[in-house]
Amino acid sequence: MKRRLWIMVTLLVMLAMVLSSCAQPTPTPVPPTKVPVQPTAVPEPTEPPKPEPVTISIWYAVGGASGEAFMGLVEDFMVEYPDITVEATYSGNYGETAQKTMAAVASDTLPNGGLIPAGPLWTGREGNFLIDEYVKGPDGIDMDDFWPVLWTYNEWEGKIASLPFNNSTLVLYYNKALMEQAGLDPEKPPETWDELKSMAAQIVEKAQGETKVWGVDTKSPDWTLKYLIIGAGGRIMNEDSSEPAFASEAGYEAMTWWKSLVDEGLMPPAQHGEARNLFIAGNLGFLFSSTGSVGTVSKGAQFDWGTAYVPKNERYGGTVGGAALCLFPSDQAHEDATWTFLKWLLSTENAVRWSLATGYVPVRKSALEHPDMQALFADAPQYRAGFAQLEYAMCYPHFWEMGGMDGYFADALENVELGVMGPKEALDDADAKLRTDMTD
Repeated sequence: MKRRLWIMVTLLVMLAMVLSSCAQPTPTPVPPTKVPVQPTAVPEPTEPPKPEPVTISIWYAVGGASGEAFMGLVEDFMVEYPDITVEATYSGNYGETAQKTMAAVASDTLPNGGLIPAGPLWTGREGNFLIDEYVKGPDGIDMDDFWPVLWTYNEWEGKIASLPFNNSTLVLYYNKALMEQAGLDPEKPPETWDELKSMAAQIVEKAQGETKVWGVDTKSPDWTLKYLIIGAGGRIMNEDSSEPAFASEAGYEAMTWWKSLVDEGLMPPAQHGEARNLFIAGNLGFLFSSTGSVGTVSKGAQFDWGTAYVPKNERYGGTVGGAALCLFPSDQAHEDATWTFLKWLLSTENAVRWSLATGYVPVRKSALEHPDMQALFADAPQYRAGFAQLEYAMCYPHFWEMGGMDGYFADALENVELGVMGPKEALDDADAKLRTDMTD
């Protein structure tokens, strides 16, 4: 019995040991290992890729002091934009540049851009409206800061075809010394045709010395005639420049008044090429000439003088003149570079700089408020009339035969001055010739 009990106890102990050896031990909790967080790498700042260098070709139709001023702008632009090289070439005066541009259009050898007379004839007429796209694009310019008439002057069929830059108006220069000598108030220039004629007659009558003194003359007869026709209430062309409108009562009145100046000994006949020199020499009371002559007269005249609006008959008014900035088709890189240059030229600072150097009107309204421009008006008030006269300026759309019209005007005036034709006959002749040109 005892033996059996011992055996059972022994078996139970052995079973307990087996079960104990098979049980899973309770694991001791181990805290998780912290993995260090790597800081986000910040890329080193890199310079934007430099633009590819590009060279653009530019023609400019202004010589003398104006040409030097233009080249000064070119040099300064290349300092500010070292990746753009501007190869600027003087292309001759307006007439020579027009001929050169016409040949380049025909031979497909145009430059990338330029300061070109009658710009829309070489751009818009050829279907080139790149300027319109750039002006109104994301890198455009504030059109509201420009005189509206200057945009109209640069349109072709309602689109912007070129940019205003080298623009001028016609003004009346007057010799204060001769006015005072004639008993006139030198601070009250004539405002009407009748006043101008009367004052010119008094200057001629009271002239002293052996040298002949004339009352009135013009450096630009065809341009002056346009002012007179508009001042008499007329028009040069119809609304879309599809036919001439100058052979009208207003036109005949302007031509008749012009003839009276010659007939009464107040204006030298057919000698207008020397008019500005005559004025600078002190032998002319009144001179019609561009605002661009202010600098030349300032350097040469040894007497007090001033400028005023072109006298009116029924109204003030006249046409603007000058050359335009053009952009010609090439490839994207050259077109973009050319636009960068043209836009830079038209900044307010550069518009002021150009006006100060040349006497041409500031094309931006903001330029008139610039301190340098205000200082100019204070020191040289002769500049003010031409700039202020922009308020009354008007223009007609460009048309292909417009250069011929200016020649016909000059011929008509010379024929009247020399007594070859009467005022109406001469103007009707100019009208007939222009109509023939426009229908051929």
